[in-house]
Amino acid sequence: MILRIGYRVQQFLAALNFRSPVEEAALRAYLSPAQVELFWSMPASEQRHALGVLRSLQREGHTEATLTQAALLHDVAKGGDVHLWHRVVAVLLQAIHPMLLRQAALNEAGGWRYPFFVLLHHASCGAQMAAAAGTDPSTVALIRWHHAAPEESDLDSQGHALLAALRSADEQN
Repeated sequence: MILRIGYRVQQFLAALNFRSPVEEAALRAYLSPAQVELFWSMPASEQRHALGVLRSLQREGHTEATLTQAALLHDVAKGGDVHLWHRVVAVLLQAIHPMLLRQAALNEAGGWRYPFFVLLHHASCGAQMAAAAGTDPSTVALIRWHHAAPEESDLDSQGHALLAALRSADEQN
């Protein structure tokens, strides 16, 4: 539990940093204009996290376009109505009383409970957003399954390997 708290503090501090011009150029190299718009729709903390996931994958030697795009867009649904206090409450409830978090989540846009729904279902919501932006189905699948164990997904063996890499990089950041 203490390690998890330290990790969350580290995430918060990393979110205070700003993107470099090199990172901004990389976005345009890896993403279509519609995907770049999705990326910019995320809060700065999620943008920073996505760039960290991408760097972790690159350090591991991953250059697949599908994986690169999934790294940058996997948390795209966490924008909009989701604010810092929602995230804090969700993390605490998930650790202390997961059932209470599920009960708080309601799929009614505009309500105070909707952000909890988004946080719980951001993978499938983000996959829909990415698909609507014209993202390749393989990338959409990685986004959809990024919180699932590879064997729980409907991906093929290559997809399992990419998903395992994405999940590992996501957990590191």
